[in-house]
Amino acid sequence: MREFYPRFTCVLAYLLIIASVSEAKTLTVLLLANASTQGQIQELLKQYSKEHSGIDFNVSIVQYSALTAKINTLVTAGQPPDILEVTTAYIQTYAEQALDLAQYTNRTELLDQYLPSYQAFIKSGEKVIGIPIEATINGLFYNKDLFAQAGITAPTDPANVWTWAEFKEVLQKVMKLPTCRIGVAYDCSVQRWSNLLYQANGRWISADGKEILPDRDAAREALVYFRGLIDAKLVPTSSWPGKTDGGPLFKTGVTALMWAGNWELKTLLEGGTLFQFGTTFFPKNKIRAACPGGEFLIGFSKSENHDDAAKVLLWWAQPETTKRYLESLGGSLLSPIHDLPINYGKYTEYLKPMLDDLNATPQWVAEDLARPELNLLQNDLLEQLILFSTGRSGLDATLLQIDNLGGQVLSRAGH
Repeated sequence: MREFYPRFTCVLAYLLIIASVSEAKTLTVLLLANASTQGQIQELLKQYSKEHSGIDFNVSIVQYSALTAKINTLVTAGQPPDILEVTTAYIQTYAEQALDLAQYTNRTELLDQYLPSYQAFIKSGEKVIGIPIEATINGLFYNKDLFAQAGITAPTDPANVWTWAEFKEVLQKVMKLPTCRIGVAYDCSVQRWSNLLYQANGRWISADGKEILPDRDAAREALVYFRGLIDAKLVPTSSWPGKTDGGPLFKTGVTALMWAGNWELKTLLEGGTLFQFGTTFFPKNKIRAACPGGEFLIGFSKSENHDDAAKVLLWWAQPETTKRYLESLGGSLLSPIHDLPINYGKYTEYLKPMLDDLNATPQWVAEDLARPELNLLQNDLLEQLILFSTGRSGLDATLLQIDNLGGQVLSRAGH
């Protein structure tokens, strides 16, 4: 009998170890390849593991261009990841398969903590399909040295932003300087052009999802205005149709303005410039508007560990977690949460006009940008925008082509 207790103790300890191992779970995570954020996301996941014993993560990095093929393969095989990082362009694409976080918490309280634009991205019917981890916003940069030489002051008051006409006049005036060779470095993308459509109070797809470019007058106005900038050689061919990123063009010091987004700040400030630069508000036409963007974490309802994934996502939704993540990035990205005090550090003053543009942007802009049909049309729409803006297609022909392309995609989507 004396040997029983030691043996029993050993057996009990062994059983406890086996039970502990069997309860431990490893969640699969797919993150987008992004040198400035992927490391910080993984650090926070490690922190979660420390705070939640028995939960670990197997993280894989996927290139943005390979995301759709990768996820479609995993979903078709019945092996979706437990957690996926997606952008605004893709989140609604996975709405049907996405884990509904409203099943795990109070739906209204979860949504209400986010800015209206970001609520639009994560709502699908009554479902809440993801958690915004950061916000970005399209914005306007200007070369202070060139502006000073031209005797121009950029708007500092949101009540007195440039109109479209004033914006063009400013470009023309600065371009008269021998030291200025480029008016505005304008990123060649559908989203960057879409700022004009929204400022004209237009949208790509009607609210009921049945019609492409429902407000033709707004679409015509945006198309004609942008072509006018190119015809006047205020937007360089290296941007449209050259597709050169605005950042390198702006950094040359001979470019008056850059129409890009807050993500350019990190490169400009860390790499340094040989000139003083600032940011200002987007110009307006009918309304003020700027395209919101950002990244999200979503789960899948049929993933192996979906309940545990929901706990991770709701942990990230806590304001203190979002704050920790954003400040670990040094303040270069924005908060999607209402009134969350973030130390934006050296980016603070540069972000103020962009944050004001974001707050002035109607919620329907995000609803429009989030439509999966718009994502499917990206390449075709960009081709039409380039053909028209460079004078190779007429206005009516361009609208007819967009009509045909949009009609096909919307009909396949069941609208």
